[in-house]
Amino acid sequence: MKWTNVLSVVATGFILVAANPAVAANLLANPGFEDPVTSDGPPFIGSWEAFNGGSTASATNSTISPRTGAMDLNLTITASDNNFAGAFQDVLVSPGQSVVWSVWAKKNTAILDLDNEQRIEWRNSVSNTEISRTPNLVSTSSITSDYTLFSLSATVPAGVDTARAVYAIQTFSGGPTNTGTVLVDDASFTAVPEPATVSIVCIGALGLVLRRRR
Repeated sequence: MKWTNVLSVVATGFILVAANPAVAANLLANPGFEDPVTSDGPPFIGSWEAFNGGSTASATNSTISPRTGAMDLNLTITASDNNFAGAFQDVLVSPGQSVVWSVWAKKNTAILDLDNEQRIEWRNSVSNTEISRTPNLVSTSSITSDYTLFSLSATVPAGVDTARAVYAIQTFSGGPTNTGTVLVDDASFTAVPEPATVSIVCIGALGLVLRRRR
């Protein structure tokens, strides 16, 4: 193989892996909420943990209107101020990785008088502490009766080995009805290596190619 061809292959691989999160695998378990969500405490890797602020809020599986499969996640608040409902899942990450946290969501009520929140909480599993978090991605006005994709991109900070992907609805703004239902489906959390790691992998691949030429 000619040098120009080798370099072209390595460079192409670097660009595709480093710049395109779509090539990365989905790190979430049960991304379509086909299995029951739980509210039983840790561990939070490998399953969805549902949470809510009281009897007038709920986070459960449902068969109301899944985007794909047979189930979706149903988040509901009924006439309740300062309440919340949501679900989260932890995934393992490394500092410097580029990540994308995405969900498909739609409203299932004529009135959607609440706010939604999508964020990533950066955690260290050794100290069991939250290092920092992304600002909440609030896109309630964009939630319609049709499923819409909502995505949050970020870079894993130093000292972090776990990312907590959180999606919730809440009524802290004190709207007139504080009522609504949001359906969530087909969640995704992808991570691609930091550029330095990709470089090492590509250099290693180049070495293997050159070794085979000898």
